[in-house]
Amino acid sequence: MSRILVLGGAGAMGSVAVRDLMERTDHRVVVGELRAEEAEAMAGALGPRLSVRSVDVEDGDSLAGAISECDVVLSATFMRHNVRVTRAAIAAGVHVVDLGAYVWDTRDQLELDDEARAAGSRIVPGCGVAPGLTNVLARDGAERFGAVRAIRIYSYITHPMTTSPGIVYTRFDASRGSSLVLRDGVSEERPSFSEEELVEFPPPYGPQLVHLVPHPEPLTLPRYLHVRDVVFKVGYPPDETTRLRSLLELDLDAAEPFGFGGAEIVPRDFVAAFVGRQGLAGLRTANVKRVILEGEREGRAATLTYDLAVEREEESASSAITGTVAAIAADLVANGGGRVGVHPPEGAFDPAAVLCALRLRGFEIRESWS
Repeated sequence: MSRILVLGGAGAMGSVAVRDLMERTDHRVVVGELRAEEAEAMAGALGPRLSVRSVDVEDGDSLAGAISECDVVLSATFMRHNVRVTRAAIAAGVHVVDLGAYVWDTRDQLELDDEARAAGSRIVPGCGVAPGLTNVLARDGAERFGAVRAIRIYSYITHPMTTSPGIVYTRFDASRGSSLVLRDGVSEERPSFSEEELVEFPPPYGPQLVHLVPHPEPLTLPRYLHVRDVVFKVGYPPDETTRLRSLLELDLDAAEPFGFGGAEIVPRDFVAAFVGRQGLAGLRTANVKRVILEGEREGRAATLTYDLAVEREEESASSAITGTVAAIAADLVANGGGRVGVHPPEGAFDPAAVLCALRLRGFEIRESWS
């Protein structure tokens, strides 16, 4: 039995992971949070193996103190904290899984591999649904080919920015700057929110426009799989895409404050708080993933497609699947899984272990060959 610290454990995704760990493992779980009321309510509902500790991830001493008392850290905080948490864990010689970050932060984590090896730490970045489950499916599929030429990962997410401030920040960050693609074995940077493509998702979702986002799969998959083309694209319902484009065109994602009425206002913070205030009441949300592998199998051209669709009523489908995958990853690491150093899921885990755990939790992944 290990002691697992879940940073941000009272949040939407972190709370899913906490509940899964409490219901399906015998680990001791510590919710590391500044939101004391929410965390204490969880502890009261989930039993004596769950405790609460006040942790400020942005305070080095607070973070180091909490990490020093655990065996595994599950970081469910904002992705901008992932590198900081990774460094603190390596300094303490403990293990980490996190929900993932965009490609540039993931690259910074990968560069800590030598330090992690020296410390004996197992660091598994990107253990949500994407990155995370998408990586695991890519490796699972690649092992069934003689040779893989291309891996294309597509995502369709229906819940709007109005549901939470965090989604506003995430979509802003995914829509600016550059994204990475692997083409003919060469990594290329392309503008985010570009290269639109019409992708046919399974019913009832059908054809949806998707675009580039700065996901790390094109960076990490080629480290473990012999593949020459990797791309990740995401799409939203048309009205959500229009809303997002409008906010970006008005530069309302700006992080620089401006003065108004005697106050300093940061546009992105204001938009996140105002637009994301409505919550999930009355909404049905879906998180849909399609992972396509193309290559040769038994001497013939072949295509393998994985499909996953998670839906929830008045809950976040993204939180449900992301938190669950993170809990599975944390449990695997706590039980000795993973590899010393920094390895994303496709390099850290046996795909069968992750996929079996998901099936036991009622998540269905369909696959088809053509």
